[in-house]
Amino acid sequence: MQRFQEATVTEATKLMAAMGVQHPSQLRPWMLRRNVSQTQTASYAELFEWLEPGQLLAEPPQTWADDWRTASAHTFRTPG
Repeated sequence: MQRFQEATVTEATKLMAAMGVQHPSQLRPWMLRRNVSQTQTASYAELFEWLEPGQLLAEPPQTWADDWRTASAHTFRTPG
């Protein structure tokens, strides 16, 4: 397992270097892409809703509101 983890980190480091970044904190959603079909890709910026720091505490987006209301710091169980 240790060798697998080391190899994963090594390859991630190479990918980041090829992208021109030195640390994962420098990665941005538009830099990462995902295959959405056999012929199309989309950036993570296009695929996911990105929140501002503290946004869930202040005013969660409508698409997150129901999940946020039922979330619990004490359990992973879903209500119902």
